[in-house]
Amino acid sequence: MNQSNEKRQKFSRPQLYTEQSHFELLDILEQFFFLIDSGRLFETTDPVYYQKLRKRILNAFAQLLVWQRPLLEGTRGFYWPYEALEKRLDFFKDIVSKSKHSFVSKQAQLFLALLPFPGQWDQLRKAQSDLINYSEIRKFFKIENRKIQNKLSEKIQKQFKLRHFCQILKKPKMPYEKGVLRIFSLPYIFFNYKLLKDLSRYYFFYIEPPMGVIFRHTWLRVFSTSEDPCLFGVGGKEDEMFLKGQQGIITTRLAHGDFLSNDAPIDVGKEKLFDMVFNATFDDMPRKRHMLMLTLLQHPLLGHCRALFLGRGTETNVKIFKEKIQQAGLAKRVRVLANLRREDVPKYLAQSKIGVHLSLYENACRSIYEYFRSDLPCVISSSMAGMNLEIFNSQTGMTAIEKDLPKAISKVLCNRNQYTPRSWFLANSGSLNSSRKLNDQIRSIFKSQGYEWTEDIVPLTSSGASRYINIDQYEAFRLEFEELLKIFHQNVQLPINLTVD
Repeated sequence: MNQSNEKRQKFSRPQLYTEQSHFELLDILEQFFFLIDSGRLFETTDPVYYQKLRKRILNAFAQLLVWQRPLLEGTRGFYWPYEALEKRLDFFKDIVSKSKHSFVSKQAQLFLALLPFPGQWDQLRKAQSDLINYSEIRKFFKIENRKIQNKLSEKIQKQFKLRHFCQILKKPKMPYEKGVLRIFSLPYIFFNYKLLKDLSRYYFFYIEPPMGVIFRHTWLRVFSTSEDPCLFGVGGKEDEMFLKGQQGIITTRLAHGDFLSNDAPIDVGKEKLFDMVFNATFDDMPRKRHMLMLTLLQHPLLGHCRALFLGRGTETNVKIFKEKIQQAGLAKRVRVLANLRREDVPKYLAQSKIGVHLSLYENACRSIYEYFRSDLPCVISSSMAGMNLEIFNSQTGMTAIEKDLPKAISKVLCNRNQYTPRSWFLANSGSLNSSRKLNDQIRSIFKSQGYEWTEDIVPLTSSGASRYINIDQYEAFRLEFEELLKIFHQNVQLPINLTVD
């Protein structure tokens, strides 16, 4: 997709969140759970009290599950907040069912709708009709809608081809056999119930949220209203757990990086100029944690190591990072290569011994699979959301908690010849293997829904504007894309222009 790199927005922590210490945030949640368990939650009849309480709880969830993940891993664990809510789900549901129109019942509904309980998306839909007169819920939907509109209106690129964000994997043969539509980018474009209803007459949806779900992207709930179940591709267990609690959602661990093409050349004899490579966008450094990587390079175990940093980014952000390298005294040991062509990345990976990835959250991160394909074992932080940690094994690399990262990186470096990540990748992952697995799962879903299956899906890839292995596959679906465009134009008015070509 052609974008002006220089005008891309910088990533920053959401301004509505207030930063507090880890134990303060844990205490906020523990006090909330205590109020529930002690029967004291609804002692007051002050609506402002509950509104402020929900705001504090949501802030605590956001801080703990996104920005303070490594700390949460070492204290309560990632699943504790979700499990604590699930344990108390019936408490709120009983109140709603027993006294439907009371003040307490409405407050209980607001808790169910605004916190990441199992079934939250269904509760949000109910709140939109039952609680629309409450300023808190009106504000929620107003902010949500504004976020979507801002995302679209702020796009530097004003014209998008449909294949920039969705891909037809199988054409519909109505009335007995639906097609399959893969949505891999801009999922908020589909936040229109009429649009989804019309599309679902012809297509089964396979959705790959670009950065996963956790509980942040509530507009994804529109897919849980589809005529059939929707299949979400999410790499991590946390996203999987949350989605399984939502109505009409099926999950698969197959997503994004799993569909990396198999055919990139590798030069195993290339001279190893770098001990490790770190491949992540410079426009998202707080989430990708470039500064942690610089800190690790100053650890005694890694004080001799040379590192290569790859990634896309604006000139401004790349310059900022280079200044950080200078300030850390690492200029002689670190090289930065920004905005390489995707096809040039493998030749630079071949100059490195291992890969390292430290992001706070992803969704089946492509860079990690690129390391494996290039025969680089990889070390990642075990606090990373959105990755299937089961793919790290004696062939591919290691996961480590934060304090053990230097030791893990040093261990993999010293024993890198014992790992065979490319062999693992060719046997277990890559476009053809993963497409076959996805095809089998979708075919099974079709059978359970009573649909015919006379043709398989086309193979998927994880990169490029079309995500087809070759352009002929796109051309084979041209008529279907033209019909898809008509459905869009009939249902939504967007501040961007959609085209087929």
